[in-house]
Amino acid sequence: MKTTVIYHSADYDGLFCREIARKFLPDAELIGWDFKDPKIPFPSEGTVYILDLSPDCIFEQSPIDSQRLIWIDHHKSSIEKWTPDIMACVIPGYRIDGVAACRLAWQWFAESMATSPDTGEPIRRDVLASPNYLPPKQDYIDRKVSEPLAVRLAGEYDIWDKRDPRSETFQYGLRSRELSDCDWRQMLSTEKPSIDEVEKLIETGFDKHLLEPDGTFVGAIVGGLLEVGGHLEKYAHKENESLVKYRSYLLQWEGLKFLTLNTARCNSITFAAKDVPETGHDALLGYYFDGKGWNVSLYHAKHRTDLDLSAVAVKRGGGGHQGACGFRCEYPPFLPAPGSGCAVA
Repeated sequence: MKTTVIYHSADYDGLFCREIARKFLPDAELIGWDFKDPKIPFPSEGTVYILDLSPDCIFEQSPIDSQRLIWIDHHKSSIEKWTPDIMACVIPGYRIDGVAACRLAWQWFAESMATSPDTGEPIRRDVLASPNYLPPKQDYIDRKVSEPLAVRLAGEYDIWDKRDPRSETFQYGLRSRELSDCDWRQMLSTEKPSIDEVEKLIETGFDKHLLEPDGTFVGAIVGGLLEVGGHLEKYAHKENESLVKYRSYLLQWEGLKFLTLNTARCNSITFAAKDVPETGHDALLGYYFDGKGWNVSLYHAKHRTDLDLSAVAVKRGGGGHQGACGFRCEYPPFLPAPGSGCAVA
């Protein structure tokens, strides 16, 4: 029976979801989708996985068969919108606000397709019928789940968990080059070299940055990406510092004061040089025109993580997380009307 996997194609949380699905479902059809893409019909047969996306973002005027659908996601606005009370049904899957989709996807597939460590034989675990096999949110926060380091770093970056600074460094490394199938396989491998193998690598000049503080080997691919990412990270921070210093401004909108940038390449890290209470802002806002419409992104300021910015995004037809969300529009609602002759203060 055909299996279809639809994943978010615009960030590494979605791309890791794709590769995790490829690892556990090698024969599945993989379909990438982003919010600027045309909607697609619900597949006519087989199991359908939606990873790191909301169901209503995808299917164009076709009924959704919830019995064939498995939805794995972490976006607050989507989870709240597709509640059983509204849908009159429960969509199977695994959804936790505050845990990246790639981490949820890894646990879902690893548990449902687990094998015995003693015999190597499949362990028939029906996570749909017995979801108690799946970790609760606190286990992810406490890092008690078993997962590849690459999945954790990509996942923690996606929800802006900055406890491990390598999550940001790893993102720069991921973006530095095109990843091969071999790269992905190694990053998602659960096999670890023996202590003797690691010691031999160190003796032959293997870089010690490939080791965790406890001596665990992080893997050549992950270690290499961290090394390259570290250099790119330093350069990017200098560029961001100049950008936010000379081009940012304060914008009063929706009862909040936003530190604002009109630039295509923007996230909360871009604002770091001025993201301090003394600047006088409540939140961060980036916007740009892509030739067809305007994209607006909202982020938590470091000193105001109490705000639910997703409510602002949902009001404008978008969504996302409390501290990282956005929407598309024909014209930014916070800018003066074209031809008005007014300037933004």
